[in-house]
Amino acid sequence: MKFLHAADLHLDRSFEGLTRVPEQFQEQLLTANQKMLENIVNTALTQSVDFILLAGDTFHQNRPTLRTQRYFFQEMARLAAADISVFMNFGNHDFYQAERYWFAFPENIQLFTDERVETKNFVTKAGETVAITSFSYQHPTIETQMALNFPHKSTADFHLGMYHGGQLPYAPFLLSELLTKGYDYWALGHIHVPQILAQQPLVVYPGTPQGHTQKETDLAGVKLVKSQGNQLIAKTIPVEAVRCEKRTISLKEVKQPRELFPMLRKLTVDLPTLLQIEFSDTEQLGEELVYQIASGELLEALQAEIPATIFLWKLSLAQSPVSRPYLAVNKELVDQLVTTYQTPAVFSDLLSELNQNPQLHYLLDQEFRTDIVSLVKEKMAQSYRFRRDADVD
Repeated sequence: MKFLHAADLHLDRSFEGLTRVPEQFQEQLLTANQKMLENIVNTALTQSVDFILLAGDTFHQNRPTLRTQRYFFQEMARLAAADISVFMNFGNHDFYQAERYWFAFPENIQLFTDERVETKNFVTKAGETVAITSFSYQHPTIETQMALNFPHKSTADFHLGMYHGGQLPYAPFLLSELLTKGYDYWALGHIHVPQILAQQPLVVYPGTPQGHTQKETDLAGVKLVKSQGNQLIAKTIPVEAVRCEKRTISLKEVKQPRELFPMLRKLTVDLPTLLQIEFSDTEQLGEELVYQIASGELLEALQAEIPATIFLWKLSLAQSPVSRPYLAVNKELVDQLVTTYQTPAVFSDLLSELNQNPQLHYLLDQEFRTDIVSLVKEKMAQSYRFRRDADVD
């Protein structure tokens, strides 16, 4: 038996927090989700798997765009042509509502659509019997410990559990509860960071196969799982189309700021990469480096120097500067923005959740607002230097 375990594809999710994306890189971002799905299907075909488990949040929302639906079903048809089955449940993002799917699910896809636990049976080409137990979300949350409703291992050669969630309000479970079921593998979804919760049996979050935020670095992959006797072993197969990566670069040997440019020109990647660079050992460049990072000028200049397959979206320092960092704005502007939050309507909106608590509401008065704004101004003055402090007109 051989299968792929994937979760949290979030096919119609955009890349978040990116600005000033170079034109040549925009197309890479627009097609990344589709290419990632193609890579998963190509892996399934190349590895001749018996089936794929999609453990929730295949889509980023419960009303997938028609464009996303179209390319998803086109890829599923490729699997159907190769006689590869897909077992799919729905998570908290893509909770199931049948009327929102405008294309018919191919016969090779077996869906879990209810908020009740059920088991589907499958026989591999080699004659191995497989039981797959799961459930789906029909609402954005499930507060029930769904693991309690999973049956104990059946008489099948292999019994697999597919479970999207982990903590309140998303189908919480205890690892000990999963282990009591006697299953051969638990295919988890919901947590985007790859995690192996247990080795015997394997209890696995594969992580999101395509990072979409600055936190999702070096995560991408699906699990290829195969049987060796009555044991299952898993390995990660990378499938991302755009890599999110953070690199730390030492400037210990850099004597002059201009030496940064030839150093960065040597950057190499093996696929389009959203890159964050953290500089370490920066003492020799002093405040000039801090200034150029804070102003955004260095990032813009380096972007013009590095290969087109890299979008450099953030520069940072590994060590905090000894002196206050420079903000390229006037201090008066900062004071004005901070004071805006003293306006009752704005301040109440920021603290709307606290304001609804009757035990706290009476504390959030004018005096409280004034104190908070004063503290913020003081903290800003202590932490940063501003344009009028550093520049000479």
